[in-house]
Amino acid sequence: MFVYTRKATIHDAEAIMSILNDGIAYLKEQGVPQWQNGEGPTPELIKQDIKKGYAHVLIYDNKVAGYGALVPGPEAPYENITEGSWEEQEDSYIVIHRIAVDLHVRGKGLSKILLHDLIVLSRQMEFKDVRVDTYPKNEIMQKVIVNAGFNYSGMIYFPIEHGERKAYQLLLD
Repeated sequence: MFVYTRKATIHDAEAIMSILNDGIAYLKEQGVPQWQNGEGPTPELIKQDIKKGYAHVLIYDNKVAGYGALVPGPEAPYENITEGSWEEQEDSYIVIHRIAVDLHVRGKGLSKILLHDLIVLSRQMEFKDVRVDTYPKNEIMQKVIVNAGFNYSGMIYFPIEHGERKAYQLLLD
């Protein structure tokens, strides 16, 4: 099967939300409070991601099979890291948000491919400092992040219930 990542269009929004909603349910099953109680991605947020050019989809078997957003910083939570520090403070950085893969194709290494592609796109956009975060109990995502080459930097906090996140950084040449 051919796999690639491209910018999302408004025509992808329904498939993206289906993947994200399945991800929200999966996190709940795993006992991870991330994205619960209405704090997860919404159709309005995804439409904004698409409109701003942040949204990217992974295509597998000619279908939308994954989603991730590349959001240029600064972002307030990333400016206030605790229990650690950023390796270097670049003038500008990009954050990978809202990563999810279709539950029907999990276990095929597509999260790794999606994250890799988003890193490559970040560099093509002239960013050398790439950041990502996840909830401390989301061990599957932590493994994907570390295996993609990111280093744990510390904790950041979003102003929501269960807003604590492990933050990671990858510096590119």
